[in-house]
Amino acid sequence: MDPQPMLEALARSGELRPFRELIGRVEAYDREHNSDLIRTLKVFFAANANTSEAADRLYLHRNSLPYRLARVGDLTGLDLKDHRARLALQLGLLAASTERSNDHEVEHP
Repeated sequence: MDPQPMLEALARSGELRPFRELIGRVEAYDREHNSDLIRTLKVFFAANANTSEAADRLYLHRNSLPYRLARVGDLTGLDLKDHRARLALQLGLLAASTERSNDHEVEHP
């Protein structure tokens, strides 16, 4: 069973709003500082939270990735070493992605 439709329905319901707000803080930081923390998070999660693999995918020195993740932690108040914190951020990314998809559908029906 593919969980994606269930996750998208949950995101559309508004139940993920608190998680979306976490990601909003990171997006705001990215805009203000011309940084790439959202992309860093996406790659980190795509690498199953493997920092070495994520650093390689981002073409970063392996010591740079923990610095970026610590910045995300500072912005959100979450400890990314905690699997529940990582889940909260993943849900926030899903909510943000679903929100962008819905906005695009409204603009281009």
